[in-house]
Amino acid sequence: MAYSKCPHCNNTFFELKEVSPSKSNFKLHFVQCSSCGSPFGVIDYMNIGSMLTKQNKALKKIAKAVGVSVDL
Repeated sequence: MAYSKCPHCNNTFFELKEVSPSKSNFKLHFVQCSSCGSPFGVIDYMNIGSMLTKQNKALKKIAKAVGVSVDL
């Protein structure tokens, strides 16, 4: 099995670091080396799929309460 390595320090452990870039309206997560902090990727702070699932459940509850049928 191959392991990902940091090209800067050869460490094989990584972490997510919450970042609020200047002049940005959104937070992000950087995937970075846990030893030297070199960034390798960026992930959205919020999981969009999870948020949509919660919204759909809430909409279904509201629709049921007011007697409306919805297809979500």
